[in-house]
Amino acid sequence: MLSERTKNLPPERFVLPENAGERSVRIQGGVQSLIDAVANTVPPGVVELETRVTAIRLGEAEAITVEAIRADGKRKEVPASAVILALPPRIVARYITFSPSLPEKLKTDLTSKPTWMAGQAKAIAVYDHPFWRESGLSGFATSWVGPLQEIHDASPETGAGALFGFFGMPAKTRHEMGEGKVLHLVRDQLVRLFGPAAQNVKTILYKDWSRESEMAVEEDMEPLQDFPKYGYPPASGVWEKKIIFAGTEADSRFGGHLEGALLAAERAVFEITDLNNEP
Repeated sequence: MLSERTKNLPPERFVLPENAGERSVRIQGGVQSLIDAVANTVPPGVVELETRVTAIRLGEAEAITVEAIRADGKRKEVPASAVILALPPRIVARYITFSPSLPEKLKTDLTSKPTWMAGQAKAIAVYDHPFWRESGLSGFATSWVGPLQEIHDASPETGAGALFGFFGMPAKTRHEMGEGKVLHLVRDQLVRLFGPAAQNVKTILYKDWSRESEMAVEEDMEPLQDFPKYGYPPASGVWEKKIIFAGTEADSRFGGHLEGALLAAERAVFEITDLNNEP
């Protein structure tokens, strides 16, 4: 791995001992292949795209009505006995109206949980081949200089090479600079780290999640100083057992990661199963 502490000195090389960090894996075909595989198990017509939930109302006999609006402006209502919310907590608090209102403790919990990655951006530099391996480099790098704070090898098994990185630069700074200037700095950094061959980039893909209204709110623009404390929101009052949280932020152990999303989903399934088995 490489460690860049200053622009004035070349990056330091380190050989990480085996099992130095928690093992992670990549999905062949990318995460989209996992999404497609799950979607293929769902019967047609079950998933409604381009439909935004605007309100969830609890009426007489504890019957729930979910109000939504389609992309064409038409509104619809869906009856339910319980609702699973697999959304970032702040998005739930910002965009969905509850009647009766959620308990204050629950609302405070939702708004205080930062959406992991919401203020982040990611760049992927694509090359003809993973040239850094010819110099004995893994593609893993950390930097205190930036703009990328953490870089990894994202190359496929054969053919093209790719380096992806997460930014240490705050969202506000990226917005003020503009995409062109940001990507120019990314290219300069890759050359500093991996040598002149890094100039021969075919393209740099860029995604800034802080500009996505479906994911980020104003509070997410502030860079996270530490990993947020995630976990299941405190359920109480009339909404207990009626609203079930299943997003990754609802998991206390792996909140913010794919593992957290999977574990939170499993918990939601168990809760719904228990509700259906109640007399």
